[in-house]
Amino acid sequence: MSDGRGGWDRLWSRSLAVGGTTVGYDRLRRPDGERTGYGWIGDRGSAAVVARDGDRVVLIEEYRPRLGETVLSCPVGSVEAGESFREAGRRELREETGFAAGRAEVLAEHYPVAWLRKPRGVVFADDLSAGDRRLEDDEFVDVRTVPVADAVETVRGREPATGWTLLPLLLAREAGRL
Repeated sequence: MSDGRGGWDRLWSRSLAVGGTTVGYDRLRRPDGERTGYGWIGDRGSAAVVARDGDRVVLIEEYRPRLGETVLSCPVGSVEAGESFREAGRRELREETGFAAGRAEVLAEHYPVAWLRKPRGVVFADDLSAGDRRLEDDEFVDVRTVPVADAVETVRGREPATGWTLLPLLLAREAGRL
Protein backbone atom coordinates (compact mmCIF):
# COMPACT_ATOMS: atom_id res chain seq x y z
CA MET A 1 0.00 0.00 0.00
CA SER A 2 1.33 3.45 -0.93
CA ASP A 3 1.86 6.10 1.75
CA GLY A 4 0.96 8.79 -0.79
CA ARG A 5 4.49 10.18 -0.87
CA GLY A 6 5.76 8.28 -3.92
CA GLY A 7 9.02 7.26 -2.23
CA TRP A 8 9.81 10.72 -0.82
CA ASP A 9 10.87 10.86 2.85
CA ARG A 10 10.71 13.96 5.05
CA LEU A 11 13.99 14.11 6.96
CA TRP A 12 13.07 17.17 8.99
CA SER A 13 10.84 20.19 8.94
CA ARG A 14 11.15 23.64 10.49
CA SER A 15 8.45 26.27 10.67
CA LEU A 16 7.57 29.57 12.25
CA ALA A 17 3.99 30.66 12.91
CA VAL A 18 3.14 34.35 12.90
CA GLY A 19 -0.43 35.67 13.13
CA GLY A 20 -2.20 32.65 11.63
CA THR A 21 0.38 32.12 8.88
CA THR A 22 3.12 29.51 9.04
CA VAL A 23 6.32 29.68 7.00
CA GLY A 24 8.28 26.45 6.76
CA TYR A 25 11.07 24.50 5.15
CA ASP A 26 11.16 20.73 4.67
CA ARG A 27 14.35 18.76 4.06
CA LEU A 28 13.51 15.69 1.98
CA ARG A 29 15.04 12.56 0.46
CA ARG A 30 13.86 12.04 -3.11
CA PRO A 31 13.02 8.56 -4.46
CA ASP A 32 16.50 8.43 -6.11
CA GLY A 33 18.18 9.01 -2.73
CA GLU A 34 19.24 12.61 -3.39
CA ARG A 35 18.41 15.23 -0.77
CA THR A 36 16.54 18.45 -1.45
CA GLY A 37 14.56 21.09 0.35
CA TYR A 38 11.35 23.01 -0.22
CA GLY A 39 9.96 26.13 1.37
CA TRP A 40 6.25 26.55 1.93
CA ILE A 41 3.62 28.79 3.45
CA GLY A 42 0.67 27.46 5.41
CA ASP A 43 -2.47 29.38 6.24
CA ARG A 44 -6.15 28.86 6.83
CA GLY A 45 -8.03 27.96 3.72
CA SER A 46 -9.82 30.52 1.61
CA ALA A 47 -12.99 30.73 -0.46
CA ALA A 48 -13.40 32.34 -3.89
CA VAL A 49 -17.00 33.20 -4.77
CA VAL A 50 -18.65 33.21 -8.18
CA ALA A 51 -21.84 35.17 -7.50
CA ARG A 52 -24.60 35.30 -10.08
CA ASP A 53 -27.26 38.00 -9.81
CA GLY A 54 -29.73 37.17 -12.58
CA ASP A 55 -27.94 37.74 -15.88
CA ARG A 56 -24.87 39.35 -14.25
CA VAL A 57 -21.82 38.16 -12.33
CA VAL A 58 -20.74 40.14 -9.26
CA LEU A 59 -17.01 40.96 -9.14
CA ILE A 60 -14.84 43.32 -7.15
CA GLU A 61 -12.16 45.71 -8.31
CA GLU A 62 -9.34 46.47 -5.91
CA TYR A 63 -5.73 47.50 -5.74
CA ARG A 64 -3.54 44.59 -4.60
CA PRO A 65 -0.38 46.03 -2.99
CA ARG A 66 1.60 42.77 -3.29
CA LEU A 67 0.94 42.76 -7.04
CA GLY A 68 1.23 46.50 -7.45
CA GLU A 69 -1.89 46.42 -9.65
CA THR A 70 -5.62 46.95 -9.61
CA VAL A 71 -7.40 43.68 -10.40
CA LEU A 72 -10.92 42.62 -11.26
CA SER A 73 -11.68 39.52 -9.25
CA CYS A 74 -14.16 37.27 -7.58
CA PRO A 75 -14.71 38.04 -3.91
CA VAL A 76 -12.19 35.94 -1.98
CA GLY A 77 -11.14 35.63 1.62
CA SER A 78 -9.95 33.44 4.45
CA VAL A 79 -11.95 30.70 6.10
CA GLU A 80 -12.44 31.58 9.76
CA ALA A 81 -12.04 28.98 12.52
CA GLY A 82 -14.93 26.52 12.44
CA GLU A 83 -16.25 27.71 9.04
CA SER A 84 -16.80 25.57 5.97
CA PHE A 85 -15.87 26.83 2.51
CA ARG A 86 -19.58 27.39 1.84
CA GLU A 87 -20.02 29.48 5.00
CA ALA A 88 -16.84 31.47 4.32
CA GLY A 89 -17.96 32.14 0.74
CA ARG A 90 -21.32 33.47 1.89
CA ARG A 91 -19.66 35.67 4.52
CA GLU A 92 -17.00 37.06 2.16
CA LEU A 93 -19.62 37.83 -0.49
CA ARG A 94 -21.68 39.77 2.05
CA GLU A 95 -18.69 41.60 3.53
CA GLU A 96 -17.14 42.65 0.22
CA THR A 97 -20.22 43.27 -1.95
CA GLY A 98 -23.22 43.57 0.35
CA PHE A 99 -24.98 40.70 -1.42
CA ALA A 100 -26.45 37.88 0.66
CA ALA A 101 -26.66 34.51 -1.07
CA GLY A 102 -29.94 32.62 -0.89
CA ARG A 103 -28.10 29.57 -2.23
CA ALA A 104 -24.42 28.64 -2.11
CA GLU A 105 -22.63 25.47 -3.12
CA VAL A 106 -19.00 24.38 -3.22
CA LEU A 107 -18.01 23.58 -6.79
CA ALA A 108 -14.45 22.44 -6.06
CA GLU A 109 -11.60 22.44 -3.57
CA HIS A 110 -7.99 22.80 -4.71
CA TYR A 111 -4.50 23.99 -3.84
CA PRO A 112 -3.81 27.21 -5.79
CA VAL A 113 -0.03 26.59 -6.00
CA ALA A 114 2.27 23.80 -4.83
CA TRP A 115 4.18 25.86 -2.23
CA LEU A 116 1.04 27.12 -0.50
CA ARG A 117 -0.46 24.69 2.01
CA LYS A 118 -3.73 26.57 1.90
CA PRO A 119 -6.71 24.88 0.26
CA ARG A 120 -9.18 27.05 -1.60
CA GLY A 121 -12.87 26.33 -2.02
CA VAL A 122 -14.69 27.62 -5.09
CA VAL A 123 -18.22 28.62 -4.08
CA PHE A 124 -21.07 29.39 -6.46
CA ALA A 125 -23.70 31.73 -5.02
CA ASP A 126 -27.02 32.87 -6.45
CA ASP A 127 -30.50 33.94 -5.38
CA LEU A 128 -28.82 37.14 -4.19
CA SER A 129 -30.33 39.97 -2.21
CA ALA A 130 -28.66 43.36 -1.86
CA GLY A 131 -27.63 44.72 1.51
CA ASP A 132 -24.89 46.66 3.26
CA ARG A 133 -21.24 45.79 2.84
CA ARG A 134 -19.13 45.00 5.90
CA LEU A 135 -15.63 45.77 4.70
CA GLU A 136 -12.69 45.16 6.98
CA ASP A 137 -10.49 48.14 7.84
CA ASP A 138 -7.89 47.21 5.20
CA GLU A 139 -10.36 46.51 2.36
CA PHE A 140 -10.94 49.16 -0.30
CA VAL A 141 -13.02 47.50 -3.02
CA ASP A 142 -15.50 48.60 -5.65
CA VAL A 143 -18.31 46.29 -6.70
CA ARG A 144 -18.60 45.63 -10.43
CA THR A 145 -21.08 43.50 -12.32
CA VAL A 146 -20.63 42.08 -15.80
CA PRO A 147 -22.99 40.13 -18.06
CA VAL A 148 -22.81 36.38 -17.43
CA ALA A 149 -22.02 35.77 -21.11
CA ASP A 150 -19.01 38.13 -20.93
CA ALA A 151 -17.62 37.28 -17.48
CA VAL A 152 -14.72 35.01 -18.50
CA GLU A 153 -13.61 37.22 -21.39
CA THR A 154 -13.91 40.39 -19.30
CA VAL A 155 -11.59 38.94 -16.66
CA ARG A 156 -9.18 37.55 -19.27
CA GLY A 157 -9.06 40.97 -20.90
CA ARG A 158 -7.61 42.48 -17.70
CA GLU A 159 -4.17 40.90 -18.00
CA PRO A 160 -2.78 39.44 -16.04
CA ALA A 161 -5.96 37.74 -14.85
CA THR A 162 -5.92 36.41 -11.29
CA GLY A 163 -6.06 32.68 -10.67
CA TRP A 164 -8.53 33.24 -7.86
CA THR A 165 -10.93 34.59 -10.48
CA LEU A 166 -10.30 32.86 -13.78
CA LEU A 167 -10.37 29.31 -12.38
CA PRO A 168 -13.60 29.82 -10.38
CA LEU A 169 -15.36 31.37 -13.38
CA LEU A 170 -14.25 28.51 -15.63
CA LEU A 171 -15.38 25.93 -13.05
CA ALA A 172 -18.76 27.65 -12.74
CA ARG A 173 -19.13 27.72 -16.51
CA GLU A 174 -18.17 24.05 -16.76
CA ALA A 175 -20.78 23.23 -14.07
CA GLY A 176 -23.45 25.00 -16.15
CA ARG A 177 -23.88 27.85 -13.65
CA LEU A 178 -22.74 30.58 -16.08
